Amino acid sequence: MVGAIIGIASTVATTAMSFAQANKQKQLQKQAEQEADKAMFAARKRLEVNYMDALSVQKEPYELARQAMLAQGTQATQAGQESERGAAATAGRVQMSQNEAQGDIRTGMVKELTEIERLKVAEDARLADIGTQINLGEVEGAQLAAANAEQMRNQSIEQGFAGVTSAATQAANLVPLYGKNAISQQQAALKGMTFTDAERASFGNVGGNTLGVAGLDGTTNLDFEAIGNMNKSQFRQFRRDLTPQQQTSLFQNKQFLDAYGPY
Repeated sequence: MVGAIIGIASTVATTAMSFAQANKQKQLQKQAEQEADKAMFAARKRLEVNYMDALSVQKEPYELARQAMLAQGTQATQAGQESERGAAATAGRVQMSQNEAQGDIRTGMVKELTEIERLKVAEDARLADIGTQINLGEVEGAQLAAANAEQMRNQSIEQGFAGVTSAATQAANLVPLYGKNAISQQQAALKGMTFTDAERASFGNVGGNTLGVAGLDGTTNLDFEAIGNMNKSQFRQFRRDLTPQQQTSLFQNKQFLDAYGPY
């Protein structure tokens, strides 16, 4: 009976561990989700910055070119005033040259502004694409992590309930096995059992003195006929001599349950 009680206690402990593991999986899932949320928030904050926005037209080269153009125009005008051709003709040519140069400067600035805007738009598109990929990856990863955690949690819960059922079954089996009028019925059920050579070798020897000297070279001293002929005191001692595994092999055996069931 002590062995049976120990078996029940072991089953109860294993069951408690299964439920504890299920709760642990739930806590780990919650912690992982919180860490993932922090990482995703930080990543999204970085994506909000478009570093191309810092680009702008470098006006200094254009300003220098404009100043150089004006200086050259002034020099050309002065030279024209001093020449025989006269200031009017020179001023017209200078004005045309300055207008053309101004146009080139504007064209250069427009091209640079256009390229900068293109870079900004391209970077916005790139960041948006990265954000989309992150969102999709987050959803997929969260779903996978949640599914795995849920599966492990369900397995632990299933193992826990299986342990509850097992413990209840073992406890219920103690009632008929140790009832006041059970000994003779148990002996009768055991007396009619047979084991194959492999089952006998797996069962091993029964300790104590109720079945005599232990068998040698893989044999066993298990003797169903002798068990059936024991007196009550001997049979009680025989049950105490059994290991938990041997008790299971005998009292949970289908042959025993079929024979003992009608009682």
